[in-house]
Amino acid sequence: MAAATFPLFPNLPAELRNQIWQDALPDEIGQALYYYKTGCWCPRRLTEADEEFDPENDELNLAFEFRHERLGDVEIEVPLFFVNREARGLALAWIQEQGLRMHLDKETQSIRFWRQFDPRQDTLYVPRDKYIPFLIEPIDRMEEPDLLGKNVKNPGPYFTRIAVPEALLQDVQAQLAEILDPDYWTLETVFVVVNDQPGLQTDDNTKVQRRWEIESTKGGALFWNHTRGAFDWGNSEHAVDEARLKLIERASNRLGETLATYNHGMEVRFVSVTRK
Repeated sequence: MAAATFPLFPNLPAELRNQIWQDALPDEIGQALYYYKTGCWCPRRLTEADEEFDPENDELNLAFEFRHERLGDVEIEVPLFFVNREARGLALAWIQEQGLRMHLDKETQSIRFWRQFDPRQDTLYVPRDKYIPFLIEPIDRMEEPDLLGKNVKNPGPYFTRIAVPEALLQDVQAQLAEILDPDYWTLETVFVVVNDQPGLQTDDNTKVQRRWEIESTKGGALFWNHTRGAFDWGNSEHAVDEARLKLIERASNRLGETLATYNHGMEVRFVSVTRK
């Protein structure tokens, strides 16, 4: 049986050891998926630092926002951190570059690494059983006593990408326009997950999530054409098959009118996801 250790490793040149440690670091974090959970829609009092702050009428200084920092963090496994002091130094540098936070698990007395949602690059994933709560949560929240009858400003979520399982469009007959209007109007890209996994399901009590990322976009892309009032194929070698094209056409009812209201386009991509 081959030896499980390499006792001569410390005798290697430092440059070679560092390269080996570098190669052992986790894969670069790609387009991560974060599960939708209820409780993210919250009011916030605007301050003078906000562009929409009204210095003359404080009743107009109430915003209603999707607070993405309330989404569960994604756990990133960094086994190199636990090897030895030399490896830990390189792992710590990588951890800081990725913006990870250390968390002490009191039950296991172990260190874990968590990453918060980054609206600039990450994607909100809405599983099929969370689709209706996703749509109605902001409406229900506005009817609670602290917001009922109030004049609030809705800047829209700070993220622009959302992912949904293909079954949502097939079985529930979800409409792209209803996903946007009126509270998620900043969304510009919809990823349709063609290999939906059981592990992508979660509940609202989950504080930390497993790491899932968009792996492949070979399913093709569609871009909204305002002139035609329909989707066009993107400049891709992977065309959307006829069945999926019809699926998106059916889900595009009222989409042109909605996008014109919010003055932006929409991109739909069929993708695969993978557990990291």
